Amino acid sequence: MNWLVVLGSVLVSGLVGYVFGVCKSFREAKQRAYQEILPPIIKMAYRSDQANEGDFCEALSKLWLYGSKRVTEKMEHALHVAHDASRGDISTALQQAVVEMRKDIQVYPWQKLRAEEVNHLFTRITKGAK
Repeated sequence: MNWLVVLGSVLVSGLVGYVFGVCKSFREAKQRAYQEILPPIIKMAYRSDQANEGDFCEALSKLWLYGSKRVTEKMEHALHVAHDASRGDISTALQQAVVEMRKDIQVYPWQKLRAEEVNHLFTRITKGAK
């Protein structure tokens, strides 16, 4: 009887470890995907003359694959605004998408940001006169 308890404990702990490992791996994949997709999306939104269509499409593919439903909805809205400015402000839409990405990969809820705290998605540094 004791060997059944030990075997059950080993199986349960192995299963729990496997589930946590899979969750950790997926979270890390999301973090990499979000990190990779933001630069081409921001470039498309603010510097479309320098945007690479292939990089942008690859970024969106990763977003649709790894992003949560809320992230993809926010980014879809941002893309609608990017294509038609009458639908809203691109900076606000991208801020909301970035905040949703961060919420999606953060472990602790107290690290939450508000959209208005995500500033300078795109900034040009110019060498001006002193």
